[in-house]
Amino acid sequence: MKIRMAFLLLASSGALHAADAAAPATPPSGAGAVIQMLGALGVVLAALFAVLWLLRRISGGKLAGPAPIRTVGGIAVGSRERVLLLEIGDHWLVVGVAPGSVTGIATLPRGELQQSSAQPAAADFGALLARLKAPRS
Repeated sequence: MKIRMAFLLLASSGALHAADAAAPATPPSGAGAVIQMLGALGVVLAALFAVLWLLRRISGGKLAGPAPIRTVGGIAVGSRERVLLLEIGDHWLVVGVAPGSVTGIATLPRGELQQSSAQPAAADFGALLARLKAPRS
């Protein structure tokens, strides 16, 4: 079977080479060149999307494996510094991140985060604006 495929590939390349030799060697010009370029671009993009679709189909929708580390939350403590809460298995790791360094702060058992009931002032900007525009009596 492999020998047949190799023979077909060699035969088809020879036929294409013979067809190229018989064709005039003038390059397309004007609108024909633009159409040829756009057609080639379309073929390349279609091949790229087909390969990506095939990879996604083979890997089950995930191009990378499951990440062992998950970011639970974080807060900026400076212009370029942050404190992050990372989940690794059954543990939480609190780390400080600055340009060029990552420092471990604490290791905690995995827990549940409590959502605060206080809304930030910027969350309801419409109500704040309406209250400021209302006439004072």
